[in-house]
Formats: sequence, structure tokens, C-alpha cells
Amino acid sequence: MSKKPDYEIFDSLGKYMLKEKGITNSSSEKINNFCNAILRLPDSSTDAENLCKQFVHFFKLLYEEYNDPTISDNRNKYPEFLNYWLNSQFRAKNIKISPESKFYKYFINNYDKYVEENILKDKLYHIEDKYFNKMHMLYEFYKKYNEINEAANGGCTKFLDHCKTNYSEAWKKCFSEKDNPFCSALDGFRKFYDENKHSNLSRCNEEGLSSLPELLSPHSYRDTELEANKISNYLIWPTNNDSSIRTSKIKNTQFSKLYELLLLRYSFLFADNKEDKKYNMLKILQEFFQYCNENRGIPSLILFYKEFLKEYYTKNKDEYDEIYRDCSTSPEHTKSYCKVYEDVSTKYSNHLSTIKNIHDEELNEGTEKLQWLISENSSSVIISQLDKGNNILSNITPILVGTMAGGLSILFLLYKFTPFGSWFYSKILKDAETIYNVNGESDQYLFDYNLEFEMDNTENGKIHFSYHPS
Repeated sequence: MSKKPDYEIFDSLGKYMLKEKGITNSSSEKINNFCNAILRLPDSSTDAENLCKQFVHFFKLLYEEYNDPTISDNRNKYPEFLNYWLNSQFRAKNIKISPESKFYKYFINNYDKYVEENILKDKLYHIEDKYFNKMHMLYEFYKKYNEINEAANGGCTKFLDHCKTNYSEAWKKCFSEKDNPFCSALDGFRKFYDENKHSNLSRCNEEGLSSLPELLSPHSYRDTELEANKISNYLIWPTNNDSSIRTSKIKNTQFSKLYELLLLRYSFLFADNKEDKKYNMLKILQEFFQYCNENRGIPSLILFYKEFLKEYYTKNKDEYDEIYRDCSTSPEHTKSYCKVYEDVSTKYSNHLSTIKNIHDEELNEGTEKLQWLISENSSSVIISQLDKGNNILSNITPILVGTMAGGLSILFLLYKFTPFGSWFYSKILKDAETIYNVNGESDQYLFDYNLEFEMDNTENGKIHFSYHPS
């Protein structure tokens, strides 16, 4: 069974990196004899021999620095860091290694040749790729942060670009692989960054950056039963199924922003540019409304709708209200996110009105305001269905109008210039006129003979009626 590593070993990486620069291949005779023996092992090489010497020298440098029992636990984790470093060098130098290789067994079982204490006992072992890759992600975050001070090399810009590309991806790996220790270590880096970022701000100003990005952590990264039972988990994971949830899966290819939000447990994790964040927030809303329209009429949709509002929308409502005010009062939608808002308010007015006006207590107590979601006969559903298939109605309407106009034109020409007109008049219009005249005469007869009335306002201001039955 593979051993799970300690991920939280990089807090002192800046100091480790300084010590690493002092590594050389020169060693004492005792160390040389130990490392030279590696060459006699099968599949060994001079690269492996040199790596052995570098490792021993690196160990001695860190041992001299941190072999003090009063030093904090994190700094005393340099043996764990050395194991990561050794595994990374194996991979970087393409030295084939496995837990069963003679080279590896010799290396980890004879550390007493260069250190008298048991500091490295059980600390050196082969790290499987699935764990090493996550350790390397953490290493790169700390490394890029520590390189911020190298202003000549654009350290701030490189750190910013690295976080843009990798920070959210690291959290996705945390959730997809359900690795709580890795999640905790990732959050540890966020805290480390928050505590130290202001000390490097002057360096970033030299590169033209007014601020460093804000790194956030999810609302929850523990695998609790509550998290496991969220509707979103059934919608994004192909293997998670529940017969009571009949709405379709949310796929990254169709709903990329919504999918990422659900994968990150309804959290925004990286905020570099405020305008970009507002754009992404509205894209999430747009894709959410689109998904709901496509699944309208399915009762379980209400469960997802309520979860989305409770877990995400209400927690960001103030920011959304600010966006609505900004885009509603702006004379021209020059900002990219306001163009998305215009599309949302036009296509999904019912949804937008619902979330703007719904209250927390309504989400907890009932679903009255959301019942229209499962009404298959609502006008919104009909419009939604017509919108599917590349808007079929918009494609056939010109054909229908053209056909009707052509038919009426042909009928007019037939009536005006052919015997059909005379026949149509005699059979249809003449009969209609006769019926009209008969009805008219009957009405006049009733008026003339059945009812008389006299108005005399000059004498007494009264109206006199007399009735003569026929």
C-alpha cells in the first residue's frame, strides 16, 4: 500500500532554496565511498552517483541550520522536504526508480553512513505520481511567491500568471480526488500568502502592478455528508446518480462557467480584475438560467434552483445588486459584463425577477415563487421550447407569411378577372347581402309597429311610452 505524503512542508521553502544554491558535488571520502558504491548496482549511472552526493550535501546544510529542538515543527520538516526534493530530482534527471529497485533500497537503507542520528528513518520513500503531482503544485506556488523579490525577472508578473492558470485548477484536483490533506495544504498556502503579500507590494509596483491578486478558499473543502448530498454533485459527476433527480447533467463543454462554479463548491477562488469577475458572475447566471429553461417542467429542478440560490447567489447578492444598478443606469453598455446583463434581462426576465425578489425565508419554508419552473404550460416554457433547435419558429415564420400572402393575391386575381368572381358574388356575397336585408327589415318592422315613444319635456319633463302588441 502506497504511503501518503505530508503536503505541508513548504512554509520555509525560501530558506531551503537559499541552501540549495550552496550544493556541490564535492564530498568527504566517507561520502564519496558511499555514493561511488551506487555505480556497482544494476541500471545505475554517473547521474545517480552525482545526485547521491548532492543529496547528502543538501542534507548536511539543512541539518546544520535546523538541528535545534527549539525550532518550530514546520522547520523541522526539512527531512520530508528532502524526500520530495530527492523524488523530484529522480524525475528531472530521468533516473528510473521504483520502490523495489536495488538502487532505491541501497540509498534509503544506508543513510546511517552519512548521518549518525535517525533523523531520516522512515522519511525517505518513493512518492507515487498521484501524490507527487499535487506536492509539486504546492511547491510551485511557494516557489513562485518566493521569487517575487526577483524584480529583474518579473517575479510579480510570473506569480500572477501562475495563479491565474493553476490556483483554481489545484482546488479542482482537491475536490475531484477527495484529498482532504491536500486541500488543507492548499488552504495553508492561501493563509501564508495573505499574511505575507503586503511585504512584497513595493516590488510589484516596480513592475507596474498596483496590487497582488486575492486568493480565496472554498466555503467548505471537507468531505462531509452534507457536501456529498448536494444536488450539484449529482449534476456534474458522471458516476453520481439518483433516480429522483431527473434533470440533465451539467457538462463543461456546454456550461463551462456554471460547471466550474459547482466543481469548486459554489466558490470564487481567484479575483484579479474586478471587471472580469463581474463578467464571470453574469456568465454563471446566464448559463444557470439557460440550464433551468432546458430542464423546465422537471420537479427536481426546484431542488437545484434553491440550492444555487442558498449556496451561491444570496452570498453574492450585494455584488449582483451593484452590477444590476451599474448596468441599468449606464446609457450605453460599453462594459463587457453589461452586455451579458442585457442579454440575461431580455431572454430570462422571469428568472431574473425571481432571484431579485426572493427572500431567504422563502427558500427555507416553501417554493411558491418557484412553481412556475415546473409548469410545462407556462408561456416561458413554450418560448423556451421554441428557442431550441436553433429557433425553429424564426425559421418557418417567413415561409408561412409568404405562403399566405401569395394565396390571397391569387384569390383576388381570380375574383376580379375570371368567371370565378361572378360565381363567388352570386353564391356567397349575394346570399350574405340578402340575409343582411331580411334582418334589417325585421328590425325596422319591430321598431315601427311594436314600440312607440314620446318625449315631451316642455310640459312636465316626463317621457311617455306606449306599447302596441302585434
